[in-house]
Amino acid sequence: MTKFCRRNKIWWIFYDVRSLRFGDGCTLFEQLWNRSGRKHLHLPAINPPYKKQFFRCPKYGEDKGELASADSYKDVVSWSKLITSHARNGRLDVARQVFDHMPQRNVVSWTAMLAAYVQNGRIEDARKLFDEMPERNAVSWTTLISGYTQNGRLEDAFQLFDKMPERDVVSWNAMIGGCVRNGRIEEAEKLFNQMPSRDVVSWNSMISGYGLNGKPEDARQLFEKMPERNHVSWTTMIAGYINDGNVDEARDLFGKMPKRNLISWNAMIAAYAQTGRMEEAHDLFEQMPKRNVAAWTLMVTKYAECGQIVKARHLFDVMPKRNVVSWTAMIMGYARNGRIEDARCLFDEMPERDVVSWTSMIVGYSHCGRVEEAHQLFEEIPERNVVSWNAMIAGYEQNGHDKLAVLLFLQMQRTGMKPSQGTFTSTLRACASLASLEQGKQVHEIAIKIGYGNDLVVSNALITMYAKCGNVEEACQTFHKMPEHDLVSWNAIIGGYAQHGKSEKALEMFQQMQLAGVKPDSVTFIGVLSACSHAGLVDLGWHHFDSIIQEGSIIPRMEHYACMVDLLGRSGRLDEAEDFIINMPVEPNASIWGTLLSACRIHGSIEVGNRAAEHLFVMEPKNASTYILVSHMYAAAGRWDDVRNVRKMMKEKGLKRQAGCSWIEGKNSVHSFIAGDRSHPLTERLTGNA
Repeated sequence: MTKFCRRNKIWWIFYDVRSLRFGDGCTLFEQLWNRSGRKHLHLPAINPPYKKQFFRCPKYGEDKGELASADSYKDVVSWSKLITSHARNGRLDVARQVFDHMPQRNVVSWTAMLAAYVQNGRIEDARKLFDEMPERNAVSWTTLISGYTQNGRLEDAFQLFDKMPERDVVSWNAMIGGCVRNGRIEEAEKLFNQMPSRDVVSWNSMISGYGLNGKPEDARQLFEKMPERNHVSWTTMIAGYINDGNVDEARDLFGKMPKRNLISWNAMIAAYAQTGRMEEAHDLFEQMPKRNVAAWTLMVTKYAECGQIVKARHLFDVMPKRNVVSWTAMIMGYARNGRIEDARCLFDEMPERDVVSWTSMIVGYSHCGRVEEAHQLFEEIPERNVVSWNAMIAGYEQNGHDKLAVLLFLQMQRTGMKPSQGTFTSTLRACASLASLEQGKQVHEIAIKIGYGNDLVVSNALITMYAKCGNVEEACQTFHKMPEHDLVSWNAIIGGYAQHGKSEKALEMFQQMQLAGVKPDSVTFIGVLSACSHAGLVDLGWHHFDSIIQEGSIIPRMEHYACMVDLLGRSGRLDEAEDFIINMPVEPNASIWGTLLSACRIHGSIEVGNRAAEHLFVMEPKNASTYILVSHMYAAAGRWDDVRNVRKMMKEKGLKRQAGCSWIEGKNSVHSFIAGDRSHPLTERLTGNA
């Protein structure tokens, strides 16, 4: 082995670090470390940037005891920076090991570890560490307060804030910002008025709070009172108008800005684009004195979202500089507009890709129904995050591959990747489609374990899952355990009750929904009309249907008309049901006529049934179900010659009755059995012929 002089060897180590070849650099350093007897190696000549890179080297994150014996690593600031670096990269356990092996600590290092817990959502661990701190400063208190507000625990934040021995403007701002983020604008206002002194951040936080809570007038009054304003003040006020839909007011204020920066220009362009005013957005873009890559990418994105993919591509082609976000925006534009081949060509041309660009292609393929290609890309991703997992799980679920969606969720669990809200909603929808109650319960348990048990969106998915799996009682319990309900929550429980024939409960929940001040939508009325149908409440059904028409805010969908036909048909009012269909303002589909035909079979109305069947024979000539329904209708009336004629017609057309299917859930799997098919390995045992 060639022997290098010490100076040259150290230079090579840092050549490797600069090239991001951390492993090679660490190996060479370890050789020097061992050769020096693990106590005499000092690095006084290392430039600070390279020293910082060394600290980020994973090898050093694990060798704490030995590092502690090197004099050049004994300063507390360097150790604290190492803790922060590991925490930012998600290596929280390593950060804690570094903290535990520190030769000495001060309030800075304790606060660095506290911030590491907060940044990674470990708020209980943060509180425990806070209580153990030998001394605290305003930064320590403010860090934990921010952690509480970021996790929605505003009461805990207030308690801590009240105990602070000394508050500075930063801690006041942290509480105001927390109130704003959690929608508690009145409490934010109270704190703002109590502040002994304010800075521009305090004023900006309140303006933002008013804007986010639909109070643009209050925001403007506060804006006018500001002793000094910065770019953030002006942009926040503009954003408030935009959020409230006052684009012209925003434009007026934008015109009055003494000096505009790229953020304000981009905010105003985005406002025009989001409201469909692309010409004005483009005019403003052309007026920009200086455009950065974000401005170009914004225009590409907005043109693509509006379906103007040719203009989007033109801007992309003339961009003076592109980054991975620009490429991804164009790829997403193609995918969103159904041009998946163009998206793939661009993806293949990308000079560099990140997880977002890979995920965009997965979503694009999934939306086109090309799940196998989506899965192939998913397997090729160099590094996956929770969004890429969610994209693939959702892709399976949306394309009817529910079993694969659940299996992928389980695989995700085994990798240690923490699921998000989107993970649970897609997986629960898959469990609902499979009618897999046990797997749905397991997903529910995992959601509770990692803190999503009371999440609004996840709880809504749980209600639907339990209802579709036949456990409407558990759906009801989930609903009543929720700390808050939105429109989706009410629709899920009303629909769940209606689906299981519990009409009184469904209608009772509808009344409670109205008393709670939640305005029903078209989905709500599908559940209500379905409940009326199951209970035979014709007059009440007509009342609710007429209320949809009269109010005018909801346009009746085909499902509403189908519910009314079912309601009238179940009640034996077949002539009325037929008249209703004939007078529909939209062309009835096969489902509408099929509902009427089913009612005619039950009530023995041959004449109306024949007319319904004639429509179905034209609309769906290859659908065997229509012929079978007609055959059953004739059989119930004892018209056996007509039964034989219908069966003869089926035979001549080559139509066969679809085999019945049943399923059994056991050991976390759903087993399907088709009538006449004995290919399932458990068939013999289940039929007793083993």
